[in-house]
Amino acid sequence: MNRILRNLGAVSTAVAAAVMLATALSAETATLADTAPLREAVTGDAVFHHLQAFQDIADQNGGHRAAGSPGYDRSAAYVADRLRAAGYRVALQEFEFPYFEEIAPPALTVTTAPGAPPTIGETRTLAYSGTGDIEAPLAPVDLGVTPGEPAERSTSGCEAADFAAFPPGAVALVRRGTCRFQVKVENATAAGATGVVIVNTGIGDATGAFRGQLSAPADLPVVGIDYASGEGFAAATAAGTVEIRLSVQARSGMRRTHNVIAEAPSGDPNHIILVGAHLDSVPAGPGINDNGSGAAVILETALQLAERGTVTANRLRFAFWGAEEVGLVGSRHYVDSLSAKALSRISAVLNFDMLGSPNYGRFVYQADAPSGGAEIERIFQDYFDAVRLAAAPTDADKSSDHAPFAAKGVATGGLYSGSMERMSNEEAALFGGVAGGPHDRCYHRACDTVANINRQAIEEMSDAVAHAVLALAQKPWPRRDLRAAEHGATPGA
Repeated sequence: MNRILRNLGAVSTAVAAAVMLATALSAETATLADTAPLREAVTGDAVFHHLQAFQDIADQNGGHRAAGSPGYDRSAAYVADRLRAAGYRVALQEFEFPYFEEIAPPALTVTTAPGAPPTIGETRTLAYSGTGDIEAPLAPVDLGVTPGEPAERSTSGCEAADFAAFPPGAVALVRRGTCRFQVKVENATAAGATGVVIVNTGIGDATGAFRGQLSAPADLPVVGIDYASGEGFAAATAAGTVEIRLSVQARSGMRRTHNVIAEAPSGDPNHIILVGAHLDSVPAGPGINDNGSGAAVILETALQLAERGTVTANRLRFAFWGAEEVGLVGSRHYVDSLSAKALSRISAVLNFDMLGSPNYGRFVYQADAPSGGAEIERIFQDYFDAVRLAAAPTDADKSSDHAPFAAKGVATGGLYSGSMERMSNEEAALFGGVAGGPHDRCYHRACDTVANINRQAIEEMSDAVAHAVLALAQKPWPRRDLRAAEHGATPGA
């Protein structure tokens, strides 16, 4: 999971008592009474059983479940075995993806500086950085950093002209912002840089060390540092020559992994409700909230539907995506593999990426697809209203696995409990929790373990998931002329 932006311009509150007593969320969808048995069956204890299994797998396989690793393969086998045993038709869809792995933490130290050397905070390697151990002078590039002054928007390194006076052989010091990391690195490489150090913007919350990803492998080491360290380097380089040592030890290349796709045996195959969550973690940790939580909730929902012998009007398909953390590779591959006819059969896509954040919110994806997404959003919002839990909309950006479907015009929706964003005072009043603290301080870190999961968040969000899955699975959909899709009609039309 990268980041999903929040929008608290509209907030759901409890509805009138008469509406609650009716318990019907729509004349065309399942009622609260209809979904109550499934919601009661999808228990927090059962979801935690799966989360503990993912934790155990990570513990036995280098501390993570990243795509292309044994930890991911065992996680996929765990999911697939249980779904097969429950009666689902399970397929493993293989694909290739760009792989990056740090062999050792990066090192950035000052070897020579005028006066006292600047203090350097945490250093983080950007994914697809090159590898190397170099000693060279540090050269600022249109940095725009004045120690003690407020930071302003930067175009540092975004134009080749920024490097007009750059000394070949030096390490480029640039600032984050305006253009992609890849552009800055390519410009630095063309100017003869031997490494790149990227300073955070220093604007708003963007002050600490950060993780980033290049869009293509680099030939030189690339790291990110916090803004305060950038201020120190700016002052030191203004006073004289600063020599540094920069070391990155990593490997990259192409690897193979797979999605786990499970389909129920009943329901109209011309109206498929696809329920998805990514299964991979980042290499930094076991990924129990991001996104063992989403995967565990939809797994248990699928198992309980089968256990109860639920026959749905529409076909349910559960997808556990691989390589989400390296650019939504698994879900993009899946969408690209579908014919126009196959894609047109998918009536709605639900995506669940982080449902157990310790300082959680109940965020509902805002509709961003041309048809049907607003109805999915309404099902979630009405559900939370009916059970008297506050929920708020979130602007679902392009950083999770619903995005490839939305781009094709498929109706999408989902839930999210928050990641590195800080909880606002308004959110704390709505959800409880600690204002000013991140929703998940362990996002993309080694501490994203079972101990990081908020049990109440799992209980509340899993109930909402179970309700929406069953409501959409039983919803009447308009008939489609699928013959038109075979001849190039717009998918979903």
